[in-house]
Amino acid sequence: MGPVPGSGSRIVREILKYLEDRELTGLATLRHYPMEKRIYARFGRCGFALDIQLGSGENVRHVSVLVEAVARGSGRGRKKRGYDRTPGNVTAVFAEVTKDGISYRTMRAQYKDMAELFSYVEEVRAAFYKRYNELKLRSAEGVGKVEAEVFHSVGIKEPDLFLGV
Repeated sequence: MGPVPGSGSRIVREILKYLEDRELTGLATLRHYPMEKRIYARFGRCGFALDIQLGSGENVRHVSVLVEAVARGSGRGRKKRGYDRTPGNVTAVFAEVTKDGISYRTMRAQYKDMAELFSYVEEVRAAFYKRYNELKLRSAEGVGKVEAEVFHSVGIKEPDLFLGV
């Protein structure tokens, strides 16, 4: 038996456990959320990744989370009207760096449509930025600015630009 429709909240709860952990000392993500809905609308696929640090010193734990969503029929067939009403599957891979290597754990779930999928994304996004801002206020030490990705484009302007965003 596969994932149950609407079971994406299990993945959200698992990610929120990390984001709400009292031992949280570091967070990172690629800031591309505004483009995810456009990417999903075009391809029926999208995703995001988080890096999470818990504890410090010898007790530090590093966990990375990769979440991918794929709508049914994505990339197949000749023509699509879009994916806003199409159900799909979410896969979340949790990778924890240990002294022996990297330990992986995978969770799978289903969503009924684009609105449900992005309600989950927004819940994680809100929790991420809440904790990110708390950490940023607590200590200027360890707050690093990651430069934006370099992207070159010629001849294609917004809103027609989808790749490399």
